[in-house]
Amino acid sequence: MSASSSQARRLLANLALISAVSLSLSACDYISSFSKPKQTPEEAKAEGIALGAGCRQAGQSLEDCYQRNPDALKAGIFTGWKDMHEYMAAKGIQTVTPPAPAADAAKDDAKGKDGKDKDAKDSDRSSRARERDANRDNARSRDRESSSSSRDSSTSDRRASREDKQPPKY
Repeated sequence: MSASSSQARRLLANLALISAVSLSLSACDYISSFSKPKQTPEEAKAEGIALGAGCRQAGQSLEDCYQRNPDALKAGIFTGWKDMHEYMAAKGIQTVTPPAPAADAAKDDAKGKDGKDKDAKDSDRSSRARERDANRDNARSRDRESSSSSRDSSTSDRRASREDKQPPKY
């Protein structure tokens, strides 16, 4: 009977350990909420002003900016949007268009049901970008080499053609 009682003790010890770990991990979100610093009203308004100015510079409407930033103060967003609108009108600044890779990412997110997870897509995209950059660098170095060698050969060909009165052979 001592073997079964020792097994029962180990089982209870394991269950106690598992329950203690699961309870401590479930409280992580609750505990982390205490450590987050609260945002002061001045900071919240400054963040809203920055968001509004950024939305206006990117050419987004005020309503779109409100929808994209539901947690920000609407008064701050409006102030920033209005200030940036006046500044851009006074200086004749055009809206900034988003870069092309953001459009590619939006297309990939829209597809999303091709069976690949997002991390695999990101790694595929980054490897394709690396290959493209390497190919571009190789092409540039080949162009440099060919232009320098073609200059040398064209000079010697011109000399030879003057002497022989024949067109250069390529």
